Amino acid sequence: MVEMVRDIESAMSSDIDQIDWMSPATKLRAREKLAAVANKIGYPDKWRDYSSLAIAPNDAAGNQMRSEAFENDRQLNKIGQPVDHAEWQMTPPTVNAYYDPSMNDINFPAGILQPPFYGRTQDIAVNYGHIGAVIGHELTHGFDDEGRKFDAHGNLDDWWTPADLKNFTVRTDCLANEYSSFTAVQEKNPADSVKVNGRLTLGENTADNGGLLLAFMAYLQRAKQDHIDLAAKRDGFTGPQRFYIAFSQNWCQNARPESVRSQVLQDPHSPDRFRVNGVIVNQPGFAPAFGCKPNAPMAPAKSCRIW
Repeated sequence: MVEMVRDIESAMSSDIDQIDWMSPATKLRAREKLAAVANKIGYPDKWRDYSSLAIAPNDAAGNQMRSEAFENDRQLNKIGQPVDHAEWQMTPPTVNAYYDPSMNDINFPAGILQPPFYGRTQDIAVNYGHIGAVIGHELTHGFDDEGRKFDAHGNLDDWWTPADLKNFTVRTDCLANEYSSFTAVQEKNPADSVKVNGRLTLGENTADNGGLLLAFMAYLQRAKQDHIDLAAKRDGFTGPQRFYIAFSQNWCQNARPESVRSQVLQDPHSPDRFRVNGVIVNQPGFAPAFGCKPNAPMAPAKSCRIW
């Protein structure tokens, strides 16, 4: 996992170097922020001490009250103390991950570092498609419409030149408009149909799109370093195809229309099928991997890209 995170951070460094819409001055600050990202993988280096918390097997209500008091005291005791950069906001068994803009760190608890997201013996194409896309997602959050407002030290700081911010906004507008065109719930009466809110979901969509691109870049570079034949097939699929299939499997879901309608109105994440198809249409590596013809549904002539 440490190696994969470093590979994807290296891919982002290369991506920053290659993009043509950002000035050298802003690229320098972006690289400074990237270099300062702290990687927290598996579990904290220092465990939280719960020895003063009394837990009784026959006192559920008391356990709840004492636990809440313990946590309240722990939070209040932070006042006037230096920021603990080693602190985690999730427990190790949690199946999730996050980026904290004020800490400038990416966090991957042990709970998500197991199959299908990650397996030590899994094909690297599958690992980079599964957990690699998650790593890239969290890393890209540091440079999305919210994360870009924080500097390498986690402070609110406008480190963009006006021209670069304008270029960034043009690209985020493209992504927001693209997602706003996706119909989340299709009804017989078009007026009753619901579309994705591209503005509400902009940060997560930026992270989904940029994260998958970084993961694919990292996968290609790792395969090259390890002399892995990308064309070699497993289960009938090449390496790049397995990569994209693995990514898509992250978001397998059955959802009732009522649930999707509710999600679209208040969730900053797009419905899961758009976390696949809405991302794939913007990936330059997908069409070559599957032989999509130009202007095919998954290879449109116009696409959006920020990172």
